[in-house]
This record gives sequence, C-alpha cells and structure tokens, in this order.
Amino acid sequence: MNSFSVVRRLSPGPVRWLLVIGMAVLWACVAADPVAAQEDGTTAQPDSVAPVVRSVSITGNSFFSDSELKRRIRTEPNRRILSIPGLTWWRWIYQLGDSGVLGKRVGRALKESGEPPAVLDSTSLRDDVERLRLFYEQQGFRDAAVAVEVRSTERPDRVRVLFRVDAGRPTYVRHVRYDGLDMLAAAEKRRLVEDAVIEPGSVSDDSLLVYQADDVRYSKPKLLEERGRLLTFLRNEGYAAISRDSIRAIVYQPAPDSFDVTFRVRPGERYRFGSLYVGIEGVEPEAPPRTDTLDVETKGVDGSIASVVVDIREDSRIGTGVVRRALQYEPGDVYDRSKVLATKRRLEGTGVFTFTNISTAFEDTVHVPGIEDPFLPLRIDARTRNRHRVRAETFVLQRDPTGDPTTTAIQNEFGVGVGLTYENLNAFGGGETFRVNTSGSVATGLDSTIVTSAQFEATTSLTLPYLLRPFRFFESVYDLQNARTRLSLSFLTARRNDLGLLIRGRGSARMRLEMEHTPTLVSLVDVVDVSLSNPDALPQFEERFLRRVFGDPDGGGGITDPVQRTQILEDYTQPQVNTALRYTLRSATANPLRREQGHVYEAAAEVGNLIPLALDRFAFTPGQVEYSLPGLFGSSSDSSTSDAADGLQGGRLIYRPYARATLDIRRYYPLSRGTTFAYKVFGGASIPIADPDRVPFDRRFFSGGATSVRGWELRALGPGGASLVAGDGNQAATGDIANILGGDIKFETSAELRTVVFRNILGGNWGFATFVDAGNVWFGPRNPGLSGDTSRPGTDGRFRLPEAIGELGVGSGLGLRIMWEYLVARLDYAWKIHDPSPAETDVFRRSFGTPEARVLHFGIGHTF
Repeated sequence: MNSFSVVRRLSPGPVRWLLVIGMAVLWACVAADPVAAQEDGTTAQPDSVAPVVRSVSITGNSFFSDSELKRRIRTEPNRRILSIPGLTWWRWIYQLGDSGVLGKRVGRALKESGEPPAVLDSTSLRDDVERLRLFYEQQGFRDAAVAVEVRSTERPDRVRVLFRVDAGRPTYVRHVRYDGLDMLAAAEKRRLVEDAVIEPGSVSDDSLLVYQADDVRYSKPKLLEERGRLLTFLRNEGYAAISRDSIRAIVYQPAPDSFDVTFRVRPGERYRFGSLYVGIEGVEPEAPPRTDTLDVETKGVDGSIASVVVDIREDSRIGTGVVRRALQYEPGDVYDRSKVLATKRRLEGTGVFTFTNISTAFEDTVHVPGIEDPFLPLRIDARTRNRHRVRAETFVLQRDPTGDPTTTAIQNEFGVGVGLTYENLNAFGGGETFRVNTSGSVATGLDSTIVTSAQFEATTSLTLPYLLRPFRFFESVYDLQNARTRLSLSFLTARRNDLGLLIRGRGSARMRLEMEHTPTLVSLVDVVDVSLSNPDALPQFEERFLRRVFGDPDGGGGITDPVQRTQILEDYTQPQVNTALRYTLRSATANPLRREQGHVYEAAAEVGNLIPLALDRFAFTPGQVEYSLPGLFGSSSDSSTSDAADGLQGGRLIYRPYARATLDIRRYYPLSRGTTFAYKVFGGASIPIADPDRVPFDRRFFSGGATSVRGWELRALGPGGASLVAGDGNQAATGDIANILGGDIKFETSAELRTVVFRNILGGNWGFATFVDAGNVWFGPRNPGLSGDTSRPGTDGRFRLPEAIGELGVGSGLGLRIMWEYLVARLDYAWKIHDPSPAETDVFRRSFGTPEARVLHFGIGHTF
C-alpha cells in the first residue's frame, strides 16, 4: 500500500526513557567536543592546527542576496540545527565517531553521518575571493573589488570570515541587434523580439531586429540564456541544422556604463518535413516482418516526397495506429523541432516502448523544383517491451477505522495481504494497457488477538494512449503534450466482524481523461464515476456498533440526536448509488517522495448524482422524485438488528445530489542543506443541491489523524465545537470523539520544519521535524446539525463566521523522519494546543502528560 498510519497513546514511562536516552546521547556528543565542554576557553584544545570557521558574512552586497553569493564560495561554517549558534550537531557526531570511544564500525558510521570541523583554508579563501569577483564581473560590475578579512573571536581556535564587496557602478545593455535573420517574416521577427530574455523597451516596425533594452543590467548568463532561446526559436521555425556554434554574441562598450550587444546568426537552410521512416523492433523472433505506408495528410506535396513508412520486425501484435496517433506534424509542413519532440513524448507515453530515438537525415535531403525549402527526411527507431507481465506481491496495510465515539480510544486495524497483477502492455495493437489486479487481506485491531476484518478486491483497467473520439477536440484546444483515457472497473467485498457488518458488494466504474499540458501541469476529467454499495447488517450489528454509537436504551449516553441517528443508519446499512462528474487541475514540481523543494497545487470541482436524479424523475417515477432507485440486491438489513432502522428505504438504492470543491496548496522551501520548511493549506466544501439536506458519506470531509491535524486521532476532530456524545445534565462529554458523521466544510493548514540530523545510519538519513497543525470540519448551512447546547455557541457543529476561527483545533509536536532511497518512515508525537470541543482536552486545560492531550502517530511518507 502507498501509505498507512498508526495512532497510539504513550504512557509516561516510555516518554521518560526517551528523554533519558536523548540526554545521554547529547551529553556524549558535547563531551566529545572540547569547545562545547569548555565555555570559558581556558582549557579548550583546538580541533586542528588551523582555526575553525564559526561564521561567514558578506558586506556591501546591495544588488544580490547573501544566500545567492554564499552559493558561490566554498568557505562555510559547520551546519547548525535550526540555525541556533553553537548547536553544530553534525560536527559533534563526526568528532564522537572520530574519538574511537564507540569502536571502529560505529565510529565510521558516525563520521559518515556527520561533517568534519570547518577549518580555515587560506587557499580556499583566495579562490572564494576570485569566484565572487568573477560573478560580479559577469553580472555587469566591471570594476568590482572583493576583499576578505579573518577576524579573531573570544576563542583562539575560532574565527569569523568577512567578505567585503565594493561592487562599483553597474553597466547596462543599451541596444540589441540581430544580424543574419533578415529572411524571417515580419511576424516572426516581432515574435523573436517580444520574447527576448533582454526585455525590449521599444521596437520600431522599420527595424524589428534592432531595439533599445528596457533598463536591463548587463549579465553574461542572460546572454547565454538568450542564445539558447534563439536556438530553440529558429529550430522551431524550420532551421533544423542550426547549432550553438551558429550563434555568437558580440559585445561593444560605447560608454563606461553601457554595452551594445549584437547576435550574429548563421541559421543555414530552412527545411520542411520530408519522408518519415519508422523502424520498430520487438521481442518475438518468430514474428514475420511487416511494412506499411501510412495514408496521412500532407502539406501541399505529393505523398512520394513526404511519405510515412512503418517497418515492424519481431512483433506480431503492434499496429501502425500507434505511430499514426503519435505523429504530431504533417509531412510537407515547415520543420518544427517542438513537434518532433512532441511525437517522441507521445510514443514513450504509450508505455509500449523501452527505447525511442528520432534522427534527421541531412544527407538524404530532397529538393523539389518550384519549392524553395528542401525536404528533410526523419527516422524513428523504437524497441517494444515484453507484452505480458505477471507480478505477485505481499503487503501490510492499515485500514481507516469507523471509530468508537463513546470511548477515548480509536480502534486501528493492521493487516497483511497478498495480491496478483497481470498486465498486457499492448492489448489491441495500439499501445493500450490492460491490467487485472486481485488482492485479499485480513486485519486485526491493535488491542485484539482475533481477525476483525477480511477483504477481497478485484480491479481491472484499460489505459488508452489517446482520448476517445468524443473528447479529441481537447487536444487541439489545449495543445496537449500528452493525453490518455483510463477505463476502470472494481469490485470489493468485505466483512467487519468488530462492527457486525458485511459489505456483500461494492462496485465502481470510471472513465477518466488524463491531459498533460506541460510536464508539471495536468488536467484530470472523470467523465463518469459510478459506485454501488450494498452493506448488510449481521445479527451482531446492534450490539457491536449501534449500542456503542447510540448508547444503551436504558442507560443513556451515545448520540441522542434523532436526525443524526437516522443519518448514521442510512450511511452504514442502506444500499447506495453515487455518480460524479469531476475536474481536477494539478500542478506539481516537488519530488513526490523527498518533497524538499517545489510545490504541489491541486484544485478540484465535481457535481454528483445527476444521473440517478434524471433516471428517478424521467424513467422510474415520472413526475415525482423519491431520491432512491429500485434496488438490485433486495433488503439490506436484518429485521432483527434494531428498531432504530424502521422507516429506512430497505432494499432501494438511495442517492443524494451534491456539489463539491476543494483547493490544496503545498509549498516546500529548502533553507539549507538538509533543512526544509513546508506548509500546507487545504479548503473544501460539499453542499446538497436538491431536497435532501446531506451529501453522500464518502463525499464528506473528516479531520484529525496522521496526515491531518496530528493532535487528534484519526477522524476525531469536529464537527466544529460540537460533541457527538451527550453528557450528564449540564456536564459536557469528555475525551476524544470519533466524528463518524463527517462535515460539509473543511479547512486545514500545517507548517513543518524538517532537518536531517544523521546521515547513512542503517542505510538512510535520520531527521527531526517540528510542526503545527490547525483545522476542523463543520456542518454546512443546509445540514440540520446537532441539537447542541444553547448556552454554548458552536455546539451544533454548524459553520459560522467569525466563530469558526475559534473552533479551529490546533496541535503541535515533534517528529522523527527516516529517509531511505525509496521510502520515508515517520513518527510524530503531538499535543493538543487548543481543543474546541466541550471535552477541553488541550494542554492548557489538562497537562502535557495527560493521555487525553497527546497522541503518537506512525506512517509511511511525509505528512504532506
């Protein structure tokens, strides 16, 4: 499974032992560092003959940031944890390993994890001065001067390094000129200038290739960037033979503070797309060779001059359609390198090929009388993969619990399973991928010795490397880099012994369009997303679930609100049908595993259950709407389970029309080597759009848990400041309460600081994290909510501003991260800082040591 989490309370004993061990390790590291052990310096021994660099600073750098300049020098102090002066943890670890007190093997591991003392090196200082001077010179400061000063400190073996920069007067680019491009059309010239790296201030129609720069400081890197842009521009305009050596930048200095730049370009001939030869080699030696000439549209030329020939060898399955659909240009059109690269991406996106290569054959160029531009032949060579794959796997899992709202603990389930997957990477000859996956698993609770649940799931999918015909207009409208259609079917059956609940069948079907705008921007359109579920209450359902949720009929307690009691019965015992039309826009530049820099933005909107509504109104019950369809399974609940189920629509498929929108923003900032600051903001709302005043259970929101507000157990926060369990008289219920109702509105935000402390320990990097989370869920305006307490605003769980701000649950804590190459494990210890519920279990009204105020989470992968 991709990720899982554990929630577990700690007793004071383990906490004390962790603190003792941590203090012992810290004492050992400090004791190994004579400087840290001797604060007055009278008896300290130097780390080496040369002094150690305590700090590096730069003055006079008014044009650039310190961080930008420090990236160009090699002299640097030892890293500090959270930039706290003196807390050079990695140097302590290195010195502890170097001391030999822990043995050679452990010492070697500690030295690899730490870093040696940052001793002062005079040669590196001279090189740093020269690197800074060259940097300023390349940025247009021709008279820049850099000097370095080594300052002593209160300790004889510690120094501070200060670089003094006198930048002088900057120089600016005055005029830019392009020579050798007079053959371009006026529109091409204007596009060339308008997209220039050196921003134009004014452009005259009489001289498009000469312009005055818009107060741009001279920069050699900008000249190199402009040369690369020119190269790409001309290759996309037909000049296939141009290279970097074809473009030179000549710099003149007409005045002491300015430069004129002339780009001299030798573009060569302009080409058109000629014939294309595609050679595909497979892995079936017995397959007969095939050659086919495709009937494709050409740009005003004869097919003999610009033909497409596909030669297939040792592959009996692949067809020529995969080439036809991947081809992103018309033979005979003006050569455009971007279209060649787009063709290569489409071929690789099918997943059929292990290797693709596109080359140009300049030696076979064809000149046609009456056409000025020669025709350039292209060649594509590709190798196919083995078509059939079978993979068996075993896995561990954690299932989200329904929860027990009448106790302070939440039952988590861990389990094991086995799975079998079959893949056909070219099912119909056009690059289609067919996949079948089956898996079975059993699980048990942390406090149980018997199997509490069992599950079997089967999924089949067909991925087409193109959009189906009704949706192919998206490719031309959005100029997509890649596109595919994914069709999937799944079936699940499960038994929850702890709840007395049997899911006889839950099936789903989906058709998704995946459209890649850029390598980092993707649109997902779920055209059809249909699910059917059929829960069945076993005879133990009332005892194991209903009595825990609703309380004993004689003893009271539990959820007493009659509206919400009916809703819970509907959620857990009624057959349901749900459909959705969904659009998701996702932009991601962060590594999905490391998440050290970049971002992940995702916005989604959907509307659901309009198809059942149409069937209900126009097909099954014309003229009226019952918000249920004729059942496929018969009655879903045993008549002996509970009288509370009376009045429900037994056997019919209920549905609830709704609309839903979410926004998820995640950013990752690298502060230094091994240290990252990350934050997340999530907001979502789901509202009913017909007579029923609730949305389907699986489209509601929940808060609390290892990937949410970590001061609470899974789904234990909210709704708002309400309590789902009634207290005695005027006394509020206490303890964590599992919110099995969910909410219609959700807001969450988190901030986390991660830093690597140990490197290469047990094959991975070990780090610490500090975090703060805040969030909650609320009932929407149409949800009847809870009856609440009129003397306590917010206890009905509804969303109201500005009261909702005070109902945000806030949690904070510390975490451990173990990062291997393909896996990140995390352990988070969190406290409730502000508990909006009547239980008031935060640390300000309880204490840091009470079980109600703290929680331990374990999971795989970063929290966000």
